[in-house]
Amino acid sequence: MGQSASKEKFGESVQALIKVDISADDADFWDELWKIPSSAEEVFELIPPSAARKLRDDRFENLATLFTQAVAQLCQIVETPYSIYFDQALNCVRVLTRVLPFLLEKGDLGDADENVEQLCWGTGSAGLGNDEKIGLMIGGGAEKKEEGEVPMSAKIANKNLDEDQQEPLALLVVHACMHMLFLPQFTCDFYEDSTLPKHRPAVDKTIVTKEDKELRAEVGLREKKVEWGVPLDPTPTSIIWAPGVGVTATELGFDAGTRKYDVNRVEVLRLLLACSCDPLYSPADEYNPLASRWLGVATAADAPNAICLFYSLLNTILNYDPRAMPVTTGFSEGNHVKLVELSTQVLCVLLDCGLPGTAEPVSDQNGKEVVEFDVASKGGFNIFRTLMARIDTGRELTFIYNGFSRLLRNVYEAEATYISSRRLECFQELLVLFWKFSEENPLFVKHALLRCNINEILVPICFLMYRSRRDPSQIGLVHICTFILLKFSGERSFGVALNKQFTKKLPTDLPLFRGCHTDLLVITLHKLVVNGAYKLVPLYSCFLTIIANVSPYWKSMSLVAAVKLVNLFELFSSPKFLYSGEFAYRHLALLLEVFNNIIQYQYHGNAHLVYAIVRRKDAFGQLASLTLERAQAACHKVYGEQTSQQKNVDAAMKSMDAKAIPMSNNNAHDDASQNSEVVGTPFYPTQEWLEELKDSLPMEAVTRLLQHLVPVVDDIVNKKSGVVDEQEILDVLNEITMVGLLPVPHSIVIRKYQPNQYTALWFTAFMWGVIFLRNQSLPLFDGECIELFQVSLDDHDE
Repeated sequence: MGQSASKEKFGESVQALIKVDISADDADFWDELWKIPSSAEEVFELIPPSAARKLRDDRFENLATLFTQAVAQLCQIVETPYSIYFDQALNCVRVLTRVLPFLLEKGDLGDADENVEQLCWGTGSAGLGNDEKIGLMIGGGAEKKEEGEVPMSAKIANKNLDEDQQEPLALLVVHACMHMLFLPQFTCDFYEDSTLPKHRPAVDKTIVTKEDKELRAEVGLREKKVEWGVPLDPTPTSIIWAPGVGVTATELGFDAGTRKYDVNRVEVLRLLLACSCDPLYSPADEYNPLASRWLGVATAADAPNAICLFYSLLNTILNYDPRAMPVTTGFSEGNHVKLVELSTQVLCVLLDCGLPGTAEPVSDQNGKEVVEFDVASKGGFNIFRTLMARIDTGRELTFIYNGFSRLLRNVYEAEATYISSRRLECFQELLVLFWKFSEENPLFVKHALLRCNINEILVPICFLMYRSRRDPSQIGLVHICTFILLKFSGERSFGVALNKQFTKKLPTDLPLFRGCHTDLLVITLHKLVVNGAYKLVPLYSCFLTIIANVSPYWKSMSLVAAVKLVNLFELFSSPKFLYSGEFAYRHLALLLEVFNNIIQYQYHGNAHLVYAIVRRKDAFGQLASLTLERAQAACHKVYGEQTSQQKNVDAAMKSMDAKAIPMSNNNAHDDASQNSEVVGTPFYPTQEWLEELKDSLPMEAVTRLLQHLVPVVDDIVNKKSGVVDEQEILDVLNEITMVGLLPVPHSIVIRKYQPNQYTALWFTAFMWGVIFLRNQSLPLFDGECIELFQVSLDDHDE
């Protein structure tokens, strides 16, 4: 059958399913349907969203038969993986990939349709299980027919749904996916036992280096011994797709990291992603990371090949090098890029549900790494999160970090004309994955800061933030970059590492400067404030907190960064900002803390900042001497008699994302929530407000600095009759000692990221939003019924 003829035949079959009832006994129709060669593109084209919903709503029995037979055939191919049936199995995979999201629209996280519930999770006890036709295929109603009367399609299904083992179709399709991802000659190589050692050990985790022990001790991890447990070693290691974490190239043996199965892996991974999409149909305010039964099946301790799948996905992602292939690549390379991108999405989804894993190593009496049985049997246990948290060897942590840095550097290397590098589009998913490692593996952050060059991650993050600052569609990207910087800025090692000289030339209009990576960070964040989208307003306190966290360790500030910092002070002390809300002055408190940290702890080497403060002395003086009368007059001059909605627009914007600002010790959450309370009530400076402002702003160090240095600088200028080289002033400022003139140095305050349910929900919504948008060439999901986030549908969409 030619390609056009097969496409036409498949289209006719789809129309028949939509328009008339097709008996489950009609073996000719069903057998022919599965044998029609159809590409994924053809399946998606011939089953548009309207047709899928019409099939679900008007011909549910047809859909149930279609779904059940497809699942049964996947179970059959897992049991008897003969290559002559692979094409037919792929047809089933493609059809299931297309229809499953529309079933899940009516799943228990969506509209909770009883028929969908019984089809996916029933075992024949009620509902459709008692239907004479469909019940045969899901294990129920068999008593209504003699054995000789059971149709062929039902026999196929019942062979895989034995009455003694009646498992839900949802579980069967998820397990079939996880089996098919390691099916011999379909998605992995198969070796006879005689060609491999009888017992191929996984990576020997009993070999621990001195550095590994020191790192574990620093984090406070102590090994626990149990008699028995659920093993965490990948078995067999030879089926893992690529070397890296959990398995070395030597252990993989033959043709390690082969790409010849990429096409089939992509097809099955796409189906697994479709099986996992029910969070899309849960309203954000009702979302529960433990609620998805589909994901619960995929991440359970007994999920087939789960350990091998975790290492396969992770190693496939982190082994990829965009620089290894030129921009103009062949078909096979394109398939591998698809595999890398889809692997990133699937791994993010599998790591986003259930409960966090515990990083504490647990081993059995044989020294093998395990999970305790009582832990593995708890509701919400996630084998993937446990595996991620348990990665603890220096070799593997370095491999992970190097993979992330190589892939994230691609965001600017691909735009550099002197580097031939294929552009990787899944950088947002990579950032989500990087975040999850940073959140749940305590050794990863420490290792990245102490054993690796963290600036290799900082530079692409700053580049992405700088480039995306004015694009409304990239606000989420700026958010996740901000959260990563906020988390890392809470570590002293991060601030120290940023003193390394910045020498790269990024393909953007970044101001030229000679300085360190802290300069790059501050210049980037300054640009986001003064030239960013208005929706970034809720992140201003995060930006300033990041700068405040790293400021005590900033050894030498560039002229450009010094000017930018003082410009920020002038901006936030201007009447427009200062009187925009009752708590707007807290931005100034953070900036003054930055100045105090540098003046008190890094005075020598930061003459540029000191001179910039001296030159803008009026801005500091006006704030220090602010009176109620001046404040009220300035507020009235800027805002007049405007309505509260106009005056408190900043506060309203802050309240939008308040709960997603994950900071401790800096009152960011309080700022936003209190601002949201005043919407509807005009803000007007009061004596109480002024007293609170003055109590909150640490002006003493800057005031004393100005009292001592302003006369010195004025004297130099007067002696030169107003014509003076700035370098001469900088030299004088460097030589002056402020010992005994400044207040007693304050304690360094570091504000650490604090996880909460709102940031977790934000990451889930962001991740699924990215996945939704990145799967539009083959539209895996339809936006009409998505509840987790808002989808703006074009008028031309169906």
